[in-house]
Amino acid sequence: MEHPPGSVVLQDAVAGYGTRKVLDRITCSYVPGQFVMVTGASGAGKTTFMRLLYGVVRLRSGEGFVDGIDLRRLWPWQVSGLRRRLGFVFQSYELLPHLTALENVRLPLELAQWSIESPEDVAHQALRRVGLADLADRRPDHLSGGQQQRVAIARAIAHQPRILLADEPTGNLDTIATWQVLDLLAELSEDGMTVLLATHDATALQHFDGEVLRL
Repeated sequence: MEHPPGSVVLQDAVAGYGTRKVLDRITCSYVPGQFVMVTGASGAGKTTFMRLLYGVVRLRSGEGFVDGIDLRRLWPWQVSGLRRRLGFVFQSYELLPHLTALENVRLPLELAQWSIESPEDVAHQALRRVGLADLADRRPDHLSGGQQQRVAIARAIAHQPRILLADEPTGNLDTIATWQVLDLLAELSEDGMTVLLATHDATALQHFDGEVLRL
């Protein structure tokens, strides 16, 4: 069966740590451009789910395809190739404090050695996409929490991944900043990016009319 670029498919997927099974026979299928919220109680496996798709946690049994890549046949030396196809947003932003917003977005493009003619131009475009073009020269300590998270999103999408994974990206934000981030993620999915958002935010879930995966 063909799995198109930008799709995420799990069939009876089992994953965990050591002898502990966290995800037990998870089945889901998402098409390119879909916006999905992954929810569940603390310890239900939301982060493990994201790490499985990102190649951090190994698939023990079942089937898994991310952007057309078979997770069962993913050797350790191939993980970096998978991650280059994805974007990942963390709850804690993970921005380097001594770099400007622009430099935080540009640095991964340079380190990954993508064949990009002008990483700086690409970084500027990504910041413009998240509405922060005028704050490119500010360091994280001169940005609000919501602005820092949007810089993190810009960094995650600068290389134009087909799939964006966001693990509790609104966990440290106030209500206004939370809705700004959610609106941005929805816009990205409308533009064709597959977005999977792990969250326990009840308010966001109550106002979300898309697909929800409950773990």
